[in-house]
Amino acid sequence: MELVEKYQKQLLEQARFIYYETPISDMTEKAYLETPRHLFVKRYREWGVKEWREVNEADLDEHLALLYADRALILFGDDDEDIPSTISQPSFVLRMLDMLQLEPGHKIFELGAGSGWNAALMARLVGPEGHVYSLELIPEVAQTASTIIETMGIRNVSVIAADGGEGYAPGAPYDRAIFTAGAYDLPRPFFDQIKEGGLLLIIIKNEGGGDNLFLLRKTATCFESIEAMPCGFVQMKGKYQLDHLEPVVLETLPEWPELKEKELSRRPFWWGGKGQGFRWRTLGIRSFLGITEPAFRAFKSERANDLSRDEHYFGLWDQAQRSLVIARNDLLISYGVPAAEARLWQDIRQWVELGMPSAASFELRVYPRDVPITAGDRQWLVQRHESQFLWSLKR
Repeated sequence: MELVEKYQKQLLEQARFIYYETPISDMTEKAYLETPRHLFVKRYREWGVKEWREVNEADLDEHLALLYADRALILFGDDDEDIPSTISQPSFVLRMLDMLQLEPGHKIFELGAGSGWNAALMARLVGPEGHVYSLELIPEVAQTASTIIETMGIRNVSVIAADGGEGYAPGAPYDRAIFTAGAYDLPRPFFDQIKEGGLLLIIIKNEGGGDNLFLLRKTATCFESIEAMPCGFVQMKGKYQLDHLEPVVLETLPEWPELKEKELSRRPFWWGGKGQGFRWRTLGIRSFLGITEPAFRAFKSERANDLSRDEHYFGLWDQAQRSLVIARNDLLISYGVPAAEARLWQDIRQWVELGMPSAASFELRVYPRDVPITAGDRQWLVQRHESQFLWSLKR
């Protein structure tokens, strides 16, 4: 136990350092110390490592450094490009708990139980008079989380093996809700299942533009953003999973054999750096284009073999005009006719004039799909399947 306490406190110090401007609350720190992370991981692997590691009491000490490292670990899934379940970066988990502003007696909905650690932490914070309903799509993961929580004597968590995309009506209405996987849409049932004034913490995915964590407050007509920040989470699975969020292999476009023979230009474009780190250097412009530009597309290279990783890049594809421009590493390459490249230059100029915002720079309101909404100046309305997102930039 001395070694566990050492790693627990070491991780807590890291979290305090990272979030020194928004200190982790005393109540969240207390819940963290009372709910050891290692108890919720029985089997895991790291990104880029194929080998699964089993955790048991006899060899626990050799796993503790990794289990209390400030990084996410994979709980389920063999393909690093399609991971269905993880235990999230612990410092970020503690920050998210504080953002939710949990109080004793609150009823909580959680999409994605994963290890069960987050649900157990929330259960500590809402106390015995509160309750956490955590839905997990993968039955094996749900069973493991439920067993661990029960073994720990935590009685105010219900882990339910089901698709959480439509919420959980038997537990509604909720004071708080949290998605632990990224969503492209906000399913219609959440407009009914969260109380007016309640908070929703959700990871919103835009095509090719990275993930952004939004804290939303429920009003009489919509959800309004309070806080936002960039992040990275796996996409939610099940009914609301969208394949088109994934980058397209350029060579699979039916028009590619013709386009590649019509290269118009190839010029350097550095995106504020050179070489490695292209995806991070372009996160702002990609997330901006994902909101404002209908022709925006995310691409990836074909894998040379099972051990190679995808190369990610992006561009604009105007299918009607057979016009394509791609930003790949430190180059802009244009194909077909120049319409797409001209459009991208216009988008870049607008992005710079607006202050180079990323998606986390926007204010956001989310309405049901059938509510009449009109976008105004410096606003962009994006229609999704069951909701519509009104993105706004203040002057």
